[in-house]
Amino acid sequence: MRKELINTKEAFNKIAVNYNRCDNANPLLGWMRNIVQEIYLRHIPSGSRILELNAGTGVDAIFLASKGMKVFATDISDGMIEVLKDNAYSEIKRGLIKAETKSFDEISSVKEENFDAAVSNFGGLNCINDFKELSRSLSEKLKHGGLFIAVVMNRYCPWEIFYYFLKMNFREAFRRFKRKGIYAEVGGVKVKTYYFGTRQFTSYFQKFFSIEKIYSLALFTPPPYLNKIYYKFPRICNFLMKTDKKVMEFFPFKLAGDHFVIIMRRR
Repeated sequence: MRKELINTKEAFNKIAVNYNRCDNANPLLGWMRNIVQEIYLRHIPSGSRILELNAGTGVDAIFLASKGMKVFATDISDGMIEVLKDNAYSEIKRGLIKAETKSFDEISSVKEENFDAAVSNFGGLNCINDFKELSRSLSEKLKHGGLFIAVVMNRYCPWEIFYYFLKMNFREAFRRFKRKGIYAEVGGVKVKTYYFGTRQFTSYFQKFFSIEKIYSLALFTPPPYLNKIYYKFPRICNFLMKTDKKVMEFFPFKLAGDHFVIIMRRR
């Protein structure tokens, strides 16, 4: 396993127990998750079999199972998978969810195949910058014409630039533009994090996948780590959220934001 993934595993093992509590306490993150789940339902038919990457504590897996889908959930963190199994006990017992500890480099070892779709939410894929193995593995696990829906932290985040400019912290304002990545602290562990533009990210998968759709996520709405802004100005933020939903799939808005959602189809 690559060193950067080992650090990622250690970091998310440390925060696994409290992850849901922190997630649920953030209204901006909750809004973003609802948007992503709406996109899942818009593009993935009920009854589909789904391979989930960086599944975390199983929030999306449980949601998808509730909508008539079967999910094979994977995550690099043993701790996350253990919490997932606790949270999804009922769904696992009914055969709607299976869960295994797998890094991105180990997806090829998943015994099941012919999935209708694969999903990866909230920047898990920003922990690596070499996608050759993952791209090949996903193409092998998906049916012909199967979808890959990835939610990726965007290199072009106007809110972050504006926020740090106001604080006169120009280094942080442009941190996402560092092609060699930055170190973000997760659970007291330094995790290498990379940011991608939509064109750059799709180039990593173009051998096996074609682009179907791109959505912006949190272009006008503040990023989740600025949730204090939401508490101070809830009406303004709610207006920005509505604006985001109206323009998220249109050019040029879909190219920028805190994250982007990209839908690719296996060739």
